[in-house]
Amino acid sequence: MNDPTTEVSRRFNGAASLCPSISPSLCLSVAFLIFTLAATAFAQKKQRPQLQLVSRNDLAGKVLLIPRDDRFLELRTLAQIADHYLLLPPSHLLNPKPQPDKLIEWLKAQNLAGVSGVILSLEAISADASPETTARISQAIKQLRSQNPRAAFYGFTSLDSSVETSKQFCQSALGLTADGKLDFLLIGQDENLTAKPAQIARARLIGEAATREADSRIAFDDSTNSAAATLLARFLAQRLGRSPKLLPVYSSAEGRRSEQSRDSIPLDQSLAAKIKLFAGTVLAPVPETAPQVDVLLFVHTPNTSEEQRTALAITVLQTIDSGARVAFVDVSESAKTKEAMLAELRGHKLLGKLTAFASAFPGETANRAVLNRVMAHAVIFFAAIKSLRNDIDRVHRIERNQINLLFSRILEDWAYEMIVRQQFEEYVRQQLKSDPAELGDKTEHAEKFVYDALQTHATDLFDEQFRRNTHAVLMNSGTRVQFRVSLLQRLQIRFSTRKTSEPEFRQNIHTFFDGYLPGSRQ
Repeated sequence: MNDPTTEVSRRFNGAASLCPSISPSLCLSVAFLIFTLAATAFAQKKQRPQLQLVSRNDLAGKVLLIPRDDRFLELRTLAQIADHYLLLPPSHLLNPKPQPDKLIEWLKAQNLAGVSGVILSLEAISADASPETTARISQAIKQLRSQNPRAAFYGFTSLDSSVETSKQFCQSALGLTADGKLDFLLIGQDENLTAKPAQIARARLIGEAATREADSRIAFDDSTNSAAATLLARFLAQRLGRSPKLLPVYSSAEGRRSEQSRDSIPLDQSLAAKIKLFAGTVLAPVPETAPQVDVLLFVHTPNTSEEQRTALAITVLQTIDSGARVAFVDVSESAKTKEAMLAELRGHKLLGKLTAFASAFPGETANRAVLNRVMAHAVIFFAAIKSLRNDIDRVHRIERNQINLLFSRILEDWAYEMIVRQQFEEYVRQQLKSDPAELGDKTEHAEKFVYDALQTHATDLFDEQFRRNTHAVLMNSGTRVQFRVSLLQRLQIRFSTRKTSEPEFRQNIHTFFDGYLPGSRQ
């Protein structure tokens, strides 16, 4: 067996050797982190106290959510990663479009006993921006709060400066927040913020929030479609008391300052704002912060050379090998660069070992929304695995759902978006004589086509990157337990009636408890 001191030094020197390809100060931080984690791992090889098994069948909590539409499979999985049940309205109240009156009645009929958080799409439950509608929503929230005063109420809406009713509606939502009906409000604004009307509309809302002393309880984001997931992650992290500290690692110093987005904000500034939105902390890339890192977020940026991609993959490998949690997001400029990066990660069999993964769609320039996707996953998993480690069954559920979402994300962002999507759209137009965005009674045929096209890719991905992987978890008692990935069960494809060209993926990956790590006491 290698001497622990020698092994730690080997890992530190290996990471430091990558400095010519990656920013020197950042590489030093990563190298020091690997050194710290490796030293800790060796120190923890002592025997641990006995794990007290808890017979507990109940989940850790419950969240009530009214989303914008009926695409909520991923939202449900995100909640399950934190061992929370997601209480959702019947899909027919959102399909093919939200029915505000019926959603309000459904909301008022709910029993909030055991519900720790309520997240509402204010647009889904509002027929208009009139004072009467706002009063009705306010009354419904007041009634629910009386049932459970400790429950947190979050709301989200969107702002379009070119639509007067949109601006009025945001004013009403701000009023609900200022009056204490909502604890937090997220306003999505999918507009170019270099344009004067967009700037003015946002500035007026910020000014009014400050006047009404509600500015600390509202936030803006550039992704309206991911608002529900963003608020779910923010709420769960705060409820579990685990807001993570993240260290971004960029593949290219030039790409780090890339402005390939609709608002011309440099990538590193945009990511820092996203991390703050999720109640996280951005750590500076200096050696002193390395021991504080909870999650390293590796970012494949535009303007990354082949040498830098290889260096990034090796750094990811060594960081995971040291025991750190690693999330990966690809915001590079083309399908070619994404395929090259994915090949590097696959070559080292890293995909199944990540904490989270997301890739912007090929050719998409306004791709900052992908940062929300990777952040929601990473934040929720970190909060859950650090706070809910008192029961083996619970940890097993968390691990299983985490792996399921990771697999689905890779399958969607790689196999579907980069390989199958174009084939699917051609099939719908040529064979089904239909519009991919309006499938109607052709939905079953479309789902079968995508399933058949993805099945081989899903099997190959699982066998190559996931099968037989082990995941060790340090329980609260100090004992380490291990779970193993064993079987990919049936893949399911579902098309939403509102966004039929964007299918939802669902599969069941079987994992099992693989015992205690050597040296642990049962």
